[in-house]
Amino acid sequence: MAEFESDDQQVEAIKKWWSENGTSLIVGLVLGVAALFGWREYVSYQTEHAAEASDLFQAAQVQFASKDMTEAQAAKADTLRAEYADTPYAALVSLAQAKFDYENGKTEDALKHLRWARDNAIEDDVRHIAQLRVIRILLEQKNYDEASLLLDSDHPAGFTAGYEELKGDLHVARGEIDQARVAYDKAILAAGGEASRWLLLKRQELGTTDSAISKNSSPPA
Repeated sequence: MAEFESDDQQVEAIKKWWSENGTSLIVGLVLGVAALFGWREYVSYQTEHAAEASDLFQAAQVQFASKDMTEAQAAKADTLRAEYADTPYAALVSLAQAKFDYENGKTEDALKHLRWARDNAIEDDVRHIAQLRVIRILLEQKNYDEASLLLDSDHPAGFTAGYEELKGDLHVARGEIDQARVAYDKAILAAGGEASRWLLLKRQELGTTDSAISKNSSPPA
């Protein structure tokens, strides 16, 4: 404030500035402090929220593994979906519950949980894992139209092998052998040398002439 000629002028200038800007400054400070504490509260809540979801998931996992799912344990999975859908555990418990239901002959329940995981998972990988499992069940049910629709959906490159293999399965089911060969070949190529023996066997059964098997891998013995 060197432009002022005396201390009195500086004091008067400060008073004037404060009268014009003091209120907004205080409001800004209050909001800043509130935001800081609000962020800390948010982080604390999120940490506790995730820990609760993890505990529920672990408890449900134990019951799925023991093959003894009671209504009370199933309720924990329902709670995860209802109250913790913003965590990865909600979709993961749905995948686990779907597997449990499928292995116990409850196919429609399995489909319900897989569809939930596909539609609500916060991670792309989990969504596509659920989607591929939905498609496998649809093929078993001979629901080829819906399976075909889902197989044509966009997906990350890392899932191309899985989608193409199921396309091959769909074509085989429809008696479209030429299209099945093409799909299986794409699946084998997309797998980059890590194609499963089951996929290679399915392709081998359709004939190996000029196929991805002869070019990139050896058929199962």
